[in-house]
Amino acid sequence: MPSRKFSCREPVYRGWENAIGLLPDAGVSGLEISVRPSEELQPIVAAVREAGIEPMTLAGGVKLDDEESIAAYIDTLDAMARLQIPILFTSASGEEDRDRAMGRLRELAQEAAGRDVVISLETHPPYCQNADDMLATMAATDHSHLGINLDTANIFYYNEGRDSADELDRVIDHVVSLHLKDTDGGFKSAQFPPLGEGVVQFERIFATLDAAGFDGPLTLELEGPLMRDLDVDGRHEAVVASMEYLRCIGVA
Repeated sequence: MPSRKFSCREPVYRGWENAIGLLPDAGVSGLEISVRPSEELQPIVAAVREAGIEPMTLAGGVKLDDEESIAAYIDTLDAMARLQIPILFTSASGEEDRDRAMGRLRELAQEAAGRDVVISLETHPPYCQNADDMLATMAATDHSHLGINLDTANIFYYNEGRDSADELDRVIDHVVSLHLKDTDGGFKSAQFPPLGEGVVQFERIFATLDAAGFDGPLTLELEGPLMRDLDVDGRHEAVVASMEYLRCIGVA
């Protein structure tokens, strides 16, 4: 079995302090840290690494029509270069003119390249809602430091009649990270259970990743109403159950 980089989003544990204390028990060695001002990131990253957890990605957003947002985003890229974090998971929005949006994304990818960082665009509208949008965005930007974060549940949430395993097959050459999330499959349904309790075809997902030689971060994202009222211990149980499922199907 290939060596896989399993990670977890910081908000799953309501903060990085809880995450680093519990993730080893689940067999997860990575963390996706939420973006903060650079002066706050450095001590957090140091503490995470001291606990034996690798900060594999940062997670943030950028409004492509907002100069302050873009400036803050470039500050984050600077911090990532100093902290040696390779991937910036990004939800991009704001610019309605698609040509201008693609130009902005290309400019940000060039900024990222100068810092040895890769931008990974989330499975969100308006630029990466599904495989069609993802392929169009990748073709329009055409930059090696801009790729896709395939969210295995968001494909169902934002689209009708599409399956994340099928969409991954189409965009795998551009995928640099994944959010592993299950769903009941409903359009605009936020019912995201632990992995293996929904409709996502994780065995097909991992077969596609293996065939492509994918070695990027695989980040657990457990959110929505099913998680909202759980305390940290309950959330950890959902992470443990998700990892146990992945072991049961032979991919973890």
